[in-house]
Amino acid sequence: MKPLQGITTLDLTRLLPGAVATMMLREAGATVVKIEAPGEGDYGRSMAPLIDGTGAIFRFTNAGKQSVVLDLKSESGKAALLRMAAGADVLVEGFRPGVMDRLGLGPREMAAVNPRLIFASLTGHADGSTEAGHDLNYLAAAGLLGWPPRIPAAPIADIAGGSLQLVNKILLALLDRARTGAGARLVVSMVEGLAPVALAPRAFAAAGAPNPLSGVYPCYNLYDTADGEYLAVAALEPKFWREFCTAVEQPDWISHQFDQEFVWIAADTIAGRDLEWWLSRTQGRDCCVNRVRPPSPLPLPEDPPPALGEHNAQWRAPGS
Repeated sequence: MKPLQGITTLDLTRLLPGAVATMMLREAGATVVKIEAPGEGDYGRSMAPLIDGTGAIFRFTNAGKQSVVLDLKSESGKAALLRMAAGADVLVEGFRPGVMDRLGLGPREMAAVNPRLIFASLTGHADGSTEAGHDLNYLAAAGLLGWPPRIPAAPIADIAGGSLQLVNKILLALLDRARTGAGARLVVSMVEGLAPVALAPRAFAAAGAPNPLSGVYPCYNLYDTADGEYLAVAALEPKFWREFCTAVEQPDWISHQFDQEFVWIAADTIAGRDLEWWLSRTQGRDCCVNRVRPPSPLPLPEDPPPALGEHNAQWRAPGS
């Protein structure tokens, strides 16, 4: 038995971070019902790139979920959501702060129909800001783009600051509900949720030191090789750096582990040989070196994502 079997989650979020959070709940056994607006539904359904006519991210993050279409601006739609909430365990929404209250579907109204409900809101910026934003904005606000700044290859704020923090808080709330019988009101800001991720670079800044994880030193960097491939070197500890320098026949490099100017010398030398030469010298040795692999395609999920609104007629709360 999966640990969340029997738990019903209503997912009012759109796009990535909320979908990943409820995907994780579903993988743990929860029933997840997407509440989508009439017409387009979740924007992710039509967001390129597409796989068989469906947005790629939507296809992977919403497989196996259910879809119910409700117009939350209509009285019938509001009433329907309240009925669903009465039989649910968790409700997750990602509207801008204040929207659910203005609709008459906020935590107070939900608690009135189900005091055991865990009402979780996913927001972007901290302090109740209604400013629009995406992953890059939240990383910028949290000071996590490095200096000079770089765009990361993955949506770190959405997942680390949003999805993972949201799931963590929901699981803790479910654990507490099992003890007390009471629901909970949760608010997860993606900027605030990045605090654990930002701890290391902020600690380095507090010490007035360069961030050794940002590519300023030769011992922790990415290097081009002669064949257009890339080598990752993460030999932070002196013993690993010494082993790397010895393995690649560069003993003179050992004393330059934290010499910022030496990055360019190491880069020029590494760029002079193919990746396989460097790997052949370091394979099997304790020096924290490996090739940089491009993203590989995910296999399509066995369960397809739901068609928009396909569960409207038959959806019933468990036990109803």
